[in-house]
Order: sequence, then C-alpha cells, then structure tokens
Amino acid sequence: MKTSFKSIQIVSLVLASAAALVGCSGASSSADAGDSGTAGSDGAAGSGAFGLSKGDTCFDVLSVEGTPTDGCEIGVATVVGTALPVNYNDATGILKVGTDGSLGGGAISFNLGTLTRPDSVVMDGTCNWHQMDTSMVTVTATNEFTIAVTENQSMFAAACTPIPTGGMCTSTWTWKMKKSTKTTATMCK
Repeated sequence: MKTSFKSIQIVSLVLASAAALVGCSGASSSADAGDSGTAGSDGAAGSGAFGLSKGDTCFDVLSVEGTPTDGCEIGVATVVGTALPVNYNDATGILKVGTDGSLGGGAISFNLGTLTRPDSVVMDGTCNWHQMDTSMVTVTATNEFTIAVTENQSMFAAACTPIPTGGMCTSTWTWKMKKSTKTTATMCK
C-alpha cells in the first residue's frame, strides 16, 4: 500500500511537534526553564525594545492567526496547544524557531526579523523534496511574538505520491506564540 503525500506531511508535522515536546531544554539552573534573563530583541539589554529570554526555551503555539493557506496539506492548526523549542542568542541577536531551527533562523532587530531555512527533506527513505521556510517574526511583548511562515516545497522525487500539481506547493500561516509556563528545565510539554 502506498502512503499518500498528504499523510506523509501530517506525520512529518506531528513528528516534528513530538520532537519539539521532548527536545527543548533550559541551560539555566533557575526554575524558569533557561530564563537567565531577557535581552532586548535588538540584541542590547535595556534598549527599550521587547525582550526574548536568552538561550533555549519553549514557546507555546497559542493560535493560528487569520486564515492559513495550506497547499502542502501540512495541517498547521494541529500544532496549536503544543510547545516548540526556541533559541535566542542575545550576543548575536539570532533567533531560531522549531526543532533544530525548522522554521528558520535569523537576526531580530527592533522587534522584527526574517528567519530562513533551506532544507532537503527525506521521508520513508525514498520520498524527498526541497523545502524553503521563510518566517517573518514580530516580537509583540516580552517573550511573545507572531511568526508568519511561508513554506515552499518543490523538486519532489518520483517516489512521493501524489506529487503536488505543477511539482510544487506552498503553505502560509501565522502563529501567535508565547513563552511556555508549563515547561521544566528538561522538556517542553
């Protein structure tokens, strides 16, 4: 029985979410899951900008804002209610969102930033494609942000069934995220 591309995408998103649930740890001995302080999102403490916690933290996906376009059928609403790993390096101003930066990484300055991640995805050992995630982040309050993601998938191997019409697909969505209060220093819950 062949696995459909849609079910592969849903499984991929669920697995990424599950990995996020166990893969986020804090690097601090504080009780606040790695929150050893916040830095201004332009990389300078006390700059008057909203702040993001330094290091590895977990952020809850609170909601999907607006109406997503899910041409790749990845089921972005299924992630609402889970926590994803987030890393903010206050020395460089680089923010990474998702397991291993799956939604991209990039500089945040004056509460705004563009995160990118080109990737080659392999599913079931034979189905593979090129994926490019571009995420626009707006820090809306201390340890809160919206992330508007555009995911383009293309160059599908023949083993992927069904291949999207035209050989490519695009999904766009916006999540509202907030630093999780349910996390411990060793896992996102």
